[in-house]
Amino acid sequence: MIAPWTAVAIAACASASAPSPPAAQPPAAASPTVSSPAMDAAAPESSSSAIGSASASASAPPVAPVVLFPPSAFSAPHPRSAHPGDGTWNEVPEAGELGRGVIVRTTVHPHTINKFVFVTLLAVDLTKVDLRLAPGTKDPPSKTVPAERRPGLVAAADQPGLIAVFNGGFQAKHGGHGMMVGGDEYLPPIEQLCTVAIRDDGAVGVGTWSSIKEDVSHVVAWRQSPPCLIEKGEVNPLVRAGDGSRKYGMAIDGKMTIRRTAVGVDATGRRLLFGFGEDVTPELLAEAMHVSGAASAAELDVNWSYTKFFFYGKGPVVTSSLVPRMKYAKGAYVTEPSHRDFFYLRRRP
Repeated sequence: MIAPWTAVAIAACASASAPSPPAAQPPAAASPTVSSPAMDAAAPESSSSAIGSASASASAPPVAPVVLFPPSAFSAPHPRSAHPGDGTWNEVPEAGELGRGVIVRTTVHPHTINKFVFVTLLAVDLTKVDLRLAPGTKDPPSKTVPAERRPGLVAAADQPGLIAVFNGGFQAKHGGHGMMVGGDEYLPPIEQLCTVAIRDDGAVGVGTWSSIKEDVSHVVAWRQSPPCLIEKGEVNPLVRAGDGSRKYGMAIDGKMTIRRTAVGVDATGRRLLFGFGEDVTPELLAEAMHVSGAASAAELDVNWSYTKFFFYGKGPVVTSSLVPRMKYAKGAYVTEPSHRDFFYLRRRP
């Protein structure tokens, strides 16, 4: 039975960085549209009640959740700032053959009037793709995990199916957020922090540690972040302007409108959502994740130098980035180690 936190859905380096260059709007999508309101009417969204529900017979196996993919199109939250195509999911050619049919993209403009503030969103089908977490060679630090168990690379067995890599959470010096991979605990969990948990059945949960730990025996990896952006379908009041929002990181000059990333899940725990926001506050990032269908979401790394998302082709080698002007080496995370932790997406055989 899947735990309650899975049914409702990490953290970023708040390191100081130089002010980011002006944000570039994402190019107009030329890829085919894969969702529309008309299509959604014919294929209703699955209900969260399917998760973890017991079967009518005590001896019958649990019923797996029905996952609609691609997800339903959604309406732009603010008509004054909306752009054509906001909320409509499209195929992602950059994801290559391995990403075909399992990863889609859209854009949302979450500011009430500013048309230049945007969040690029990806949805991933976790019934066909695995989310993995990998430690860096140096961060988070550990006195007990030997170097050979933290090479800072995508596991060799996973490289043939590698679709994408994206950044992990805050550096340890910015909050000591906990992390565990494959039984190796790098830093202990903190009770009130948001936690991204990868289960042994491939589902992903996002929630406060107090809820995640109830079923931690079925978790193979977890990474903590500031308090959840969204939990159990509700946006966290801490993301609003004020001292609470400073927990989510800022630029060296105190600027709150910076590049931010987030990861979340829908109510089934089988659809992953990734958000990459330009010049956004925690509140705007949370709103974008919320309207896209995230039942729970955690902020990942922030600021220009630490936010990354790369697609891979045969080799595997990096072939492109999610947004323009993101520097990379072709062998990043595959032959060139990362000193920071990261997530990656692997197509199942």
